Amino acid sequence: MRIVLLLVLACCASAEQAVQPPPLIPLDKIKVPKSEEGVTDADQPQAGSLGGNALFGVKDKDGKAAAAVAAMEKDQTNAELRLAAGRITDGLLRYEDSIPIYSDGVDKFPTDYRFLRMRGHRYISARKFAPAIADLEKASKMAPNSFDVAYYLGLAHYFNGDHAKSAVVLGACEGQANTPLAEKADLLGGRSCESLATDANWQAPLQYWRYLALRRAGENEVAKQYLNDAVKADLTVTSSKPFYESLLFFKGLKEINEMMAGANEGTRDSLTRTTAAATFLFTEGERAQACGIWARVAMDQNWDHLGVINAESEYFQNSKAACSLYGAPPKPN
Repeated sequence: MRIVLLLVLACCASAEQAVQPPPLIPLDKIKVPKSEEGVTDADQPQAGSLGGNALFGVKDKDGKAAAAVAAMEKDQTNAELRLAAGRITDGLLRYEDSIPIYSDGVDKFPTDYRFLRMRGHRYISARKFAPAIADLEKASKMAPNSFDVAYYLGLAHYFNGDHAKSAVVLGACEGQANTPLAEKADLLGGRSCESLATDANWQAPLQYWRYLALRRAGENEVAKQYLNDAVKADLTVTSSKPFYESLLFFKGLKEINEMMAGANEGTRDSLTRTTAAATFLFTEGERAQACGIWARVAMDQNWDHLGVINAESEYFQNSKAACSLYGAPPKPN
């Protein structure tokens, strides 16, 4: 049965991840040191969760981030070096360092949409959804055919609780796969919305969030029709299997145990699948079950993962009133 299996699968164990951030710590339980160090300092919180926990990055043990920053500082006119420094620093979950890198890029390269796109993305990671929306809306005007801009703008609206707007933004991008824009911006190597027509690995994540946005906006019939019309059951998907197999679950072509097969508890893969199932349950009226799953995922150590941000946004913000009926929020271990 779907609900029983979800309860079993929602209890996340230790996570497998590329980066191993420290465990969550309540903000009121830490003494933040006064430090002026850069990417080598891992003692400063990089963000605060919506549940009030400090979120830490990791140290630059091999010096790659420091080297990238040094290269950027030597050539202030090189946009690519600045973007590389920001991305490498992002890889350490050190957004207190990377966001200023992008902010300087916005000032130094005002016509390069990528700095607004990257800063907007990292504002999402830092749970600052309103600034993320502001940045990504500006980037969208500069590059209306950018998949990355549309995708993260849709997510920023979603996490901020405007699910209807999220569905519109994601739908506009998906529409360009069939009807490309007449005037296209130079994406400087970035993905275009038009490319979704031939790239199922990026189409699946967008469809996943668009479908859930429609459900959360109360457009269940529209969501069902969209799923039937847009999501094909015979696609070859490699890098986005958690998204695609979640879509097949929504279509009723996979049971929950099939959808979760191979996704070990607490892995980043399972976070995508588990939070999708929780949202589906919530919109089906199974709110106690959904809130229990969101509560557990919100405590996961993979705090940069979109599934964790989604769970936090639902449990502590967008569905807080409903979830408060089912017990106090959990605390970090």
